[in-house]
Parts: sequence; C-alpha cells; structure tokens
Amino acid sequence: MDNLKAEHGISANDATHRLTTAFIIDLPVGRGRWIGRGMNNLADAIVGGWSLNTVLIIQTGQPIAIIDSNSRLTDGNQRPNVVCSQLKTGISYHEAAQTGDPYLNQDCFADPGDNIPGNAPRHFSNLRGDGVRNLDLSLSKEFTVKEGKVLQVRAEMFNAANHQRFAFPDVGSGDGSFGTVTSTTNNYRRMQFGARFQF
Repeated sequence: MDNLKAEHGISANDATHRLTTAFIIDLPVGRGRWIGRGMNNLADAIVGGWSLNTVLIIQTGQPIAIIDSNSRLTDGNQRPNVVCSQLKTGISYHEAAQTGDPYLNQDCFADPGDNIPGNAPRHFSNLRGDGVRNLDLSLSKEFTVKEGKVLQVRAEMFNAANHQRFAFPDVGSGDGSFGTVTSTTNNYRRMQFGARFQF
C-alpha cells in the first residue's frame, strides 16, 4: 500500500532563507591613514596597512523526515501517523544537546500499524534542522620588497564565533531516543597562518 499524497512535498535540500555576504575592509590604521597618519615606518610595517576580509553565511535549516523505527512496511520505510500539531517540545537545539531532553515530541507520532504507510509527509516544512550561522575572518597585508616583488602575509580564522551547528535529532519514532540531539555538523573554530611571495 502506498500513500502517494504524503510523497508530495518540499525537497530534502530546501533552505527557505540564505544570506551570504563578503566584505573587504582596509583598516584605517597606518601611515597616511585616519589613525596613525604620521606614524614612523617601523610602526607602520607592524600595525599599518592591514585589510580585514569577512564571509558571513546565515541560512535556515533543512527539513526533517521522520521514520517509524519499527517499520512493518513490506516495501520501503514506514512513516508514523501524525496525531497532534505540537511536533516540537519547545526547547532549542542547544538546550536539547545540553540537557539530553528531546527536541521532538514523541506524543505527536504514532505507529500506523502493520503494512500501513502512515500519514507523515516525506519531509516536514515546519520541522527543520539547526540553521547555518558562520563567520570567517582573515587579516592580510602586503609588503613591497622591490618593484614587481610582493610578500603577502595572512591570518585566517574559520568559524570565528565558534558557533555550534547541531545535527538532526534522532528521527526514528518509537526508538527510545527519538528527538534527542547528540552531535554537531560543523567544525570548531580553526586558525591558520600563511605567506605568499609574488614575483
């Protein structure tokens, strides 16, 4: 038996909103600039002439698919029946990961029975994973060694705010740990330094 109506829905990759911005800012510090206009050459070589580069990404989470952990569908994965509208428990991803309490409300999902597909949609547009909030930063400066030869030094920081992005909660309805958040999907803050010589 199939429930074709429940197959019609949004894509697993749907992200309703996404903002990506990039800025390159010449810092106003150094010889001939707003701050330190008259600084000496040594000080200018150390603190002057730096550029700040940023990439900011903010995106809503992707939709969640709920399955029945005790699937009794002969062909395919069985989904549960949705029996109420309060699909989330009301706590955030961060609180769920910190306390071990479920993010999803098991009381709203029920076993549809033997070989019955269940009425849950393929993906829930109103149940979404944790969104993306990421800021990458870099500082760079170029030194002219002589005509046609330039040394660039860079310090780069990825996920500068060290923001955690939590993975989907357990989506197996009825498995005892349904709705719990136990992992992250992004890297912690990382830094790297580099130099490039152009000639």
